[in-house]
Amino acid sequence: MTPLRLSLIALLTGALSGAGVAVVMGSIGGLIQLLWGDPVLEGLDRGLPLGWSLLICGGSGLILSLLHRPCPTTLLPELRETLNDLNHPDQAPKRDEGRGLLGATLAQIGGGAVGPEALMSRMAALISQRIWRGRDQKLQQATVAGSLAFFGAPLLGGAVVSGGSHPNSGRQTFLDRWLPGSLGGVAGFAAFNGLGTASGGSLQRLQYTWPNSLGEDLGTLSAGLLGGVIGCGLGWLLLQWRGWLEQRQLLARWPWWPLLTGLLLGACMHWLPLVPFAGEDQLRPLLEGQNSSEAWVLLLSAIVKLLMLGLCLETGWRGGVFFPLFLVACALGMGLHLLLPELGSLGSWCGSLTGALYRCVLPAPLAVLVLGVALLKGHGTAGLLMGLGMAHLIRCRSELDGGPPLRP
Repeated sequence: MTPLRLSLIALLTGALSGAGVAVVMGSIGGLIQLLWGDPVLEGLDRGLPLGWSLLICGGSGLILSLLHRPCPTTLLPELRETLNDLNHPDQAPKRDEGRGLLGATLAQIGGGAVGPEALMSRMAALISQRIWRGRDQKLQQATVAGSLAFFGAPLLGGAVVSGGSHPNSGRQTFLDRWLPGSLGGVAGFAAFNGLGTASGGSLQRLQYTWPNSLGEDLGTLSAGLLGGVIGCGLGWLLLQWRGWLEQRQLLARWPWWPLLTGLLLGACMHWLPLVPFAGEDQLRPLLEGQNSSEAWVLLLSAIVKLLMLGLCLETGWRGGVFFPLFLVACALGMGLHLLLPELGSLGSWCGSLTGALYRCVLPAPLAVLVLGVALLKGHGTAGLLMGLGMAHLIRCRSELDGGPPLRP
């Protein structure tokens, strides 16, 4: 097969898979909006009846308990597992893809504190396999790069995925497969309004603020450094929390953990409305000042959402971590900015916390930088760089001192 034909097939594969994912995610988003309504999704409804939230979240948890009761193969693979399956198809375990996709969809609808990227990337890979069954295995990897374009960064998929590809793939593989697949995925996803559906608008309308004096520069630097340390600590907490839960094998010991998690989500939805859901619809009201929560409520919501993210992932509420961690960083940044209004800007707090948190869960600093800039829409880039740098130094120092390396 000629390189040109290979590139065209990769482009078409990415476009079809991106369009398919956008249509499915748009349908899921419409169902979520119909069930919960905008005020709940935006974290602004503090009058939601406790019985209603417990009924929906608990009912979703009950279905997930029954759905995942047969065996662990019914769980949706996380993003890194999907990439590993694509890079090493001969070692990929057999999975019940139907139950996995259904469970992840239910987790999104039921208010799980998980993001959509694991579901989206898995759907893209499966659509690709259906279309190009028996053809070049690398084409399926290219569609995953396209599926990650919902962050608004066309080359993010290639940056993240190619980091885990085989070292002998070389530049030709990138040109023949990754680049066309990514561009096709972006085009297909954007054609069906996938970017707006997945990002919730995020920070597009937030006014840019730039330091214009030495005092503001020092404040931004201080907020960036402090945010980097705090964000690294939160990333360490998430990894330790997930590791502790994983060692307990919760689902294997007691199959009704998804029900209990659902009831906890329902309670959080009533008292801490920023905790449930991925967070893409909660960001803009939070950072534009529509959310009038006090600083301590924002700080508590961020910590509880971080813990619920780990609990959801380990108890059958499968999904991704990117948007929940972004919401955690922004809620924490808003709370710290309210407590310390003279120290830096809101963007510097959010940027530094985002960079440090992502560096703890992603193996490649470049991917963290691209992802952070894409999600922040350019806000707080200086803080992002400082937070990323602080977390990278702490991570490398920990490994050099003989400590256990942080799990990606």
